Amino acid sequence: MTVVRALLQQRHNYYRWLLIVEVIALISLRPLQQAPQLVSVVYLIIGGVGVLMDSPLLPQNRLMPQLHTAVIPQKQHNYLRQVIRRRRWLQYGWLCAAGVEVLWQLSLLLRPTLALHLSVLHMLVWLCLLLYELWALMTALAEEPMFSGDLLMGAAAGYLLIGFTGGIVLNSLVVLDPAAFTVTGSPYGELPAAIAYAPHMLGAAFGSLTTLGSPVLNNQNLTSVSASAGITIVGQLYVAILIAGVLGKPRQIATVRKASHQARRGSAPSPRLRRKSR
Repeated sequence: MTVVRALLQQRHNYYRWLLIVEVIALISLRPLQQAPQLVSVVYLIIGGVGVLMDSPLLPQNRLMPQLHTAVIPQKQHNYLRQVIRRRRWLQYGWLCAAGVEVLWQLSLLLRPTLALHLSVLHMLVWLCLLLYELWALMTALAEEPMFSGDLLMGAAAGYLLIGFTGGIVLNSLVVLDPAAFTVTGSPYGELPAAIAYAPHMLGAAFGSLTTLGSPVLNNQNLTSVSASAGITIVGQLYVAILIAGVLGKPRQIATVRKASHQARRGSAPSPRLRRKSR
């Protein structure tokens, strides 16, 4: 298996598993209301799919031996090294997000005043990680050679990833600005509102993503309106970029080869110019 083919196979596995995990999380949203503590675990799993399925953590995903043995052009060699470097940064980002998530959850239970200060860090770290994963996913989709079912699954996974990112933002805002939401108290007396209403925040994020809205959001509060509008705008921009740059790809590999052949012929000098140069 060539290096490029191995890289494409890893990407397609990542598309499938990310979409599967996200769909399972959405289906489980109702049961999660009975165990809201598990919502943070869902976020960690979704963020960790990219680390596990599209990183060298698994032996079959390690490209370094193939880089040493395969004969590839220098340009592709440099590109693959950049891919490996980005994967390493993704691992570091996920570990950082996991550490911040654990600290934030513990502070909500033990030190609510500390949780108020950690909420900003919690939101920023998760935003950086998931938006980076979204950008990497869009870049990978743009580099796909042709239109396929795997590309569709990757596109759907990226759209759902925006919703989960919005859920984390709203979950942090529950601590920073409780007046931005219509929830009061806690359905579970021993749990803080940021944990007890985490499933509701996730549902509200997908309501904003699909422009349906949510009764959980306070429409009279600027924080709530800004967060909801931000989620909607990012989702619409994603769809627009997807339509413009990804879904217009050729559907057959023969079309790709024909376009590549025509491009090579167009860049080559004509025989008449060759005779004149002689």
